[in-house]
Amino acid sequence: MASESAGKELLSILLDKYERSVFFRTGAAPTRRIKIRLYDSGLSDYGRYNIEDAERRQEINRAVLDLAEKGLVGFRWMKREENHIIAQVSLNADTSGSIAAAYSFLGRKPGAALAGEIGAEVSDLLARIKSPWMRRFLEDCRDSLARNRSPGGRLPADNAERRNLFRALLFADGLAEKAEILERAFSIRCFGDSKIFEASVKKRFLDIIRRYSDCEEDSGDEELLAFAGIARYPERFEFRGPLAVSFGPGGGALDFSPLRYGASLGYPDFKRGRLSLPPGLARLLSIENKANYVSYISRNPGGGELVVYHGGQFSPSRGAFFRALAAAAPEGCPWYHWGDIDYGGFSMLARLRREIREDARPYRMDGHELARHAALALPVTEEYAGKLRDLARRQELADCLPCISYMIENRVRLEQEAMISDEEQGAANPPAAANANANALD
Repeated sequence: MASESAGKELLSILLDKYERSVFFRTGAAPTRRIKIRLYDSGLSDYGRYNIEDAERRQEINRAVLDLAEKGLVGFRWMKREENHIIAQVSLNADTSGSIAAAYSFLGRKPGAALAGEIGAEVSDLLARIKSPWMRRFLEDCRDSLARNRSPGGRLPADNAERRNLFRALLFADGLAEKAEILERAFSIRCFGDSKIFEASVKKRFLDIIRRYSDCEEDSGDEELLAFAGIARYPERFEFRGPLAVSFGPGGGALDFSPLRYGASLGYPDFKRGRLSLPPGLARLLSIENKANYVSYISRNPGGGELVVYHGGQFSPSRGAFFRALAAAAPEGCPWYHWGDIDYGGFSMLARLRREIREDARPYRMDGHELARHAALALPVTEEYAGKLRDLARRQELADCLPCISYMIENRVRLEQEAMISDEEQGAANPPAAANANANALD
């Protein structure tokens, strides 16, 4: 039995290697051997083949001889060690029939057939999913399957794991409208078990968000899950300004305007209340970074604006809060966004324009600020510059092209924390008069 197990393991390794080869990708008959070394010139691709362990070596030798007798593999003895040490084993790939026999012996589905099945699953999911980042991931999988007859590690090979991932994606796609769900509740409602998501889906799910969404690569797990609508705790929204929330007949109302240093509203209370803003509101300002938000509201008492802490890429529940603010704002009230002068900051502005207010304006996000704070700017890699070039092609950021081009040409970016010293000196106080510059508050 040990010999049979070793034989199946070796044959499986050979088939894995075949499925990574150009012959598999193109469907062509192999013109060179698909092989692994057992012990050749002192090197081995199979750690279990220990030539010093006679029992183990003989066991594996018997396994190879048995596979060769079945016509599934070929092998070569080590020179001057015939009938003692096997140098290498190769897959018998002379005909498609011999490769099919190897799959049959293992009870393993042929790679091409499996790729076709996975491709059908991916296409079915694509037809049902709307979230752009999920669609980018699935389109990437589909293209890899068509090009290489393999998802290239993007998807689990195990059927159950892959289908659990697809189920999680489909369920999370629906959260864009349902807003937010706690992580354990997500697992229970999606899988009927509170532990499946954490145990077998979460890591790959997070990797997909990190790679295919506009979230920054260094975003924490909690932030990435929140972006997908999965929360550890109910979300809270932080702001400062003349916002009021009414709770219907007999429910009373809350006026947050006296709280000069900011307030917060929990998602459950937001959902049961109705927001209102005064007709004289001069502007809304969303600020990406928490330190800048705190600094700004501490040093700018201006009662004519609503300042909102934006955070990273907003979650579905935060998106619902932003849409409610946009709906409550008086006609003509502008929305400004102050974020990092980098890929993340501008992608957040683009998303605000796509999903909340198409006329949202950048604040302090221009080449002038980059030049002023050149000593605090951070270098960017060529790979990062490539992401900025992709950003420059987005139609919704056409007015930001000069700043994005500056970043690309000078290979720099700026985190908005670098501007906090300006806040402390009062340099960022809103000007008293309107300014035609899109980066100044009206």
